[in-house]
Amino acid sequence: MKRNSEKLFLEHSLFQTYYRKLLAASDLEQIAQYPQHGSTSRLLHCVAVAYYSYRFALFTRLTFHLEELVRGALLHDYFFYDAQDGDPAHKGHWSRHPAIALENAGQKLALTRIEEDIIAKHMFPLTGRPPRYRESVLVSLADKACSVYEFFRRRSPYQKLRQMMGSEQLSAGGRPAL
Repeated sequence: MKRNSEKLFLEHSLFQTYYRKLLAASDLEQIAQYPQHGSTSRLLHCVAVAYYSYRFALFTRLTFHLEELVRGALLHDYFFYDAQDGDPAHKGHWSRHPAIALENAGQKLALTRIEEDIIAKHMFPLTGRPPRYRESVLVSLADKACSVYEFFRRRSPYQKLRQMMGSEQLSAGGRPAL
């Protein structure tokens, strides 16, 4: 049992390292101010999608590009507006936002082909073109699973994930970003 807990700790540490590297290189924490589903912030949603994609990738024992998987998942909803605010300019958001997120991420960071594919195709089949990489497929599935969970668990989703990630990340308003 001790061996499994040590392995899990190392896996969590590696995920947190990827997360912190991206935070240091971008303004990802700014998406915490926007709602995603229910009471879930966009940042918490992206962290959950990244974390569960990462955990599933480790579970499968297939070969994945883990850092690219985590980065692409963290950036898959990298847009800076409230899509639920009723603004007519946001009509068709659900099929257009992957291109917006990709453009935003590409302006801030150098992206790999895998990261670009994850961001651009995470809404398949709404976006038409299927994912090209297994990382993209995994993130697309995790995004759908997390969205359903957030919709039905509106009050306080991801309590264990919030605890694991700690509260060191604060939004500009002094509230926890997650």
